[in-house]
Amino acid sequence: MGPHLPLSADDVELTMLPLERATQLPPRAFTDPDVLAWELEHVFRRGWLGACHIDQLAGRGRFVMVELGGESVLIVADEDGLPRAFVNSCRHRGARIVDEPEGTVRRLSCPYHAWSYGFDGSLRNAPFTEGLEDFDPACNGLKPVPLAVVEGIVLLDMSGSAPSPASPSPAEHVGALRDHLAHYRLDELRRGARITYEVEANWKLIAENYSECLHCPGVHPELNRLSHYLSGESVTGPGLWCGGSMTLSDDAETMAREGGTNHRPPIRGLTQKDLRSVSYYLLFPNVLVSLHPDYVMLHTLWPRAVDRTEVVCEWYFERTTIEAEGFDPQDAVDFWDQVNREDWDICALNQRGLRNRDATAGRYTRQEYDVHDFDVMVAGRYLEALRAGVAS
Repeated sequence: MGPHLPLSADDVELTMLPLERATQLPPRAFTDPDVLAWELEHVFRRGWLGACHIDQLAGRGRFVMVELGGESVLIVADEDGLPRAFVNSCRHRGARIVDEPEGTVRRLSCPYHAWSYGFDGSLRNAPFTEGLEDFDPACNGLKPVPLAVVEGIVLLDMSGSAPSPASPSPAEHVGALRDHLAHYRLDELRRGARITYEVEANWKLIAENYSECLHCPGVHPELNRLSHYLSGESVTGPGLWCGGSMTLSDDAETMAREGGTNHRPPIRGLTQKDLRSVSYYLLFPNVLVSLHPDYVMLHTLWPRAVDRTEVVCEWYFERTTIEAEGFDPQDAVDFWDQVNREDWDICALNQRGLRNRDATAGRYTRQEYDVHDFDVMVAGRYLEALRAGVAS
């Protein structure tokens, strides 16, 4: 059983209404630690969440460590270069096998008492266990975590129950978004830069902020000059995602410094329409994918407290672009680093405002369809739990 369900049917049913009649999630959805505790259990640990990009696991022994609510998962490339995921806890005394966010290891060895494991999780060496009664090394390997890779995005099911009726398949989770990611060949792109941010805001506020650009003229004047905030179109389809496109201004080639005219080669296979737009998609619950003509930007959201979120932002380019002489991603990185920090500041301001005792749930505007779609996915988890009688 998870924590007591902190939002009532009345709190979330109003959000589930059509946008024209819907009310946003109540302020305590963003400020109450009990809400976050419930969401960690029933949103993040139930079903698929995004962990990283497959490029971070390109080669034997390459690993990524993710943390969520005090729990840790180790993802590592095995002897064949295929990703595996395990509970990041030694089977002897429970110490973490790795404690860095990413890197490369020659072998999986516990730093405490030197128990070692194969990249398939099997126990290889356990000093001084010879002669123990009822100790079977085959039963003491690292505990696996369900893992899937969809168009370069590594997904985890931390409940360990996938697949199940409560946990759709990875293909069902990603749904029609898969075609958009495949069009940009996300699985073939390579990372060119990475920045980790600590944001003083609830994870849902960051997701909502990403899903609309009504704030862009006031908060992001440089971004709005490169792409008008009312341009583009919404995109829909099956799966747990939402988003759409925005159109680049006539004098812009991409989102970057120098007015967006860096002349970097575009991603292969894009249409003329793709070259004049940027698409922004949210894959529930924690992946933000921004598809540019010449690169893809990936954010992953990791709740650390009800009012604090770690955000990992990465920029991915064609391999040939990265390998070309003089490759420099800084124009894109600097542009989005500024936009990111502008977003983090406004999200923190939103967080502080919601702490007011008299704050109330607001209404959506007719330009916030994607915000509403995201909130409906959140509210849907609460209604599923209410219908299933999962209240405590």
